[in-house]
Amino acid sequence: MVYFFYNILTFIVFFVLKFLSLFVKPVRKELEKRERSLNKIFSKTAEGKFVVWLHAASVGELDQARALTETIRKKHKNVFILQSVFSSSVKETSFQDPLADLYFYLPLDLPHAYDQIFTHFKPQVLLVMAWDTWPNLLKRTSHFKTKSYLACASLSSQSSRKNPLIQSLTKASFQYLSGIYPSHELMAKEFTGLVSEKTDFSVLGDTRFESVLGKLETKSPNPSFTEFVSDQKEFLNKNKPIILGSTYGVCEDRFTAYLKTHKDDAYYWIFPHKWESDRMEVWIPTLKQYGTVGVFSKLEKGEVLPKFLLFDLMGILAFAYQYGSFAYVGGAFTHRVHNTIEPAALGLPVITGPKISNAPEAIVMQELGGLFKTENESEFVQQFALLVKDKTLREKMGKGNRNFVVENRGASEKIYNRVFSNAQN
Repeated sequence: MVYFFYNILTFIVFFVLKFLSLFVKPVRKELEKRERSLNKIFSKTAEGKFVVWLHAASVGELDQARALTETIRKKHKNVFILQSVFSSSVKETSFQDPLADLYFYLPLDLPHAYDQIFTHFKPQVLLVMAWDTWPNLLKRTSHFKTKSYLACASLSSQSSRKNPLIQSLTKASFQYLSGIYPSHELMAKEFTGLVSEKTDFSVLGDTRFESVLGKLETKSPNPSFTEFVSDQKEFLNKNKPIILGSTYGVCEDRFTAYLKTHKDDAYYWIFPHKWESDRMEVWIPTLKQYGTVGVFSKLEKGEVLPKFLLFDLMGILAFAYQYGSFAYVGGAFTHRVHNTIEPAALGLPVITGPKISNAPEAIVMQELGGLFKTENESEFVQQFALLVKDKTLREKMGKGNRNFVVENRGASEKIYNRVFSNAQN
């Protein structure tokens, strides 16, 4: 019965979007893009290979899927991999990654939206990352004899899926899963009452840890940053800047509130989520009230570093954390926290805003004492000031975070062994 009402709702959404697409250009372009990406995949076939379909909601979950895909490719040579995503925040340029054979945007979760995918490719396994369990998708896996799994599974205590109405739909759709593998013991308890006895249930970890560690160990930042670090070797031997990563306007307002009430001799490296010239032109004069300010691209070789250094170069934040004393990670005062694993992997304490329910690793880090979640400006200022002053606390939190990341490496191997031993039975 719950599926009946859910399908009525999805059809209503479908027709509303179709109607809006007649008049609203962004809606029309979005629907066309998704339809185009789906139709394109049917020009290829799996040619008798073992077909694995991985699905990720957005960018973070796609990182999880990629780490798992690398392991699958190493261990299973005759494999054909489909990779779907739901969010448009995943750009089509990401579809050029050769790890998967085909990429596409997941269609709206109508009852028969996936039938052509199942009949054309005949996937033996569907791996959904983290939480994006669309009810009709899971139900159709059962119809087409595809074994489905929820890997790196996460569910927060504040999740809407705990709402009685939605919980009944979640429980009904979870019955089609062959296995659910939470990312951490603290996540496992949140699935109480949702998992049937026949479903394989075991904590196997989060593949994003090895994705981050692999990136830090094997990739290199932009050469201009490498040169900058080399030039500033003497400075960095004596100073550990505080890193403000992925900042939005509200993050910068919170930090300004700290500066208004506290004086320190710290240095700050600030990485805006997006470099918006208008916003920076307003904020830089404010920062100058509290110390010298510089912009990375305008630094002269050998120039004395300012108190506040703003980075207008993308793709180097993950590598900058290793030089810091602690990290503020943005996003959690707006919609959802950004990557907290990167600073944790490099042994930094983390402070952020209130919206961390999307990130199980951040929830666990908070539980373990390595992350400060702040609800408002006054709480942020208080906790930020504490981290600035207390070196012993920073070292304790940072060590715990580093251990947490290293101990959780190897999830891809565990998930592969569990899924593929089951999938071939």
